[in-house]
Amino acid sequence: MRCLVGIFGSLALLLAVPSMASAYEDQATLGLEVGYAGIPRTDTLPRNGVDVGLIAGGGFGDAWSIQGLLSYNIFPDERRLHLGMAGLETVYALDIVRFVPLIGFGIDGLLTVRDRRTRGDFALHVLLGVDYLINQRWLVGVDVRGYWVATNAASPLDPFILTASARVGVRFDLH
Repeated sequence: MRCLVGIFGSLALLLAVPSMASAYEDQATLGLEVGYAGIPRTDTLPRNGVDVGLIAGGGFGDAWSIQGLLSYNIFPDERRLHLGMAGLETVYALDIVRFVPLIGFGIDGLLTVRDRRTRGDFALHVLLGVDYLINQRWLVGVDVRGYWVATNAASPLDPFILTASARVGVRFDLH
C-alpha cells in the first residue's frame, strides 16, 4: 500500500510543479512505429505477433499532448489473428533536453478478425516510452503499451495485450 501511495504522490507532485519545458507545445507530431505485439497469458490464441502503427498528435501545454493512434497487429499461426486498434491517449512528456520520457493513458477500440469472424472490443491502456530528439524536427523513440481489454468476458481475446515498438517521428510547428 505504501508503494502505491508513493507512486501516486510522486505523479501528483510532478503534475503540480510548473514546467519550463516546451518539447511539444504548439507542435504537431506524426510518427510511424514497428515492433512486437503479444498476448502473454493466452492458451488458445497465438502469443507473439507484429505491431505496425501510425501516431499523430499535438501539444496543448508545455508538457501535455493528445495523440491518436492506429495500429494493426498480426499474430501468425495456422489460424491467424488480425487485430486492429484505434485509440486516443493523453501523454505527459518530461523534457530532459534531448531525452524525453513519456507516460500516458488512453482508450481504444479493437477489431479482431479470426476464421472470418469479426468482433469489436474496448480497451484501456498505459504508455511508457522515451523519445530522443535528433534535432528540432526529427525524433526516434521506443514505446511500451499495456492494454486491458475491458470487454474481455465476452471476447476471445485475453484481458491483457502488450506492444513494444520502435518509432520514428517528425514534428511540425503549429504557429
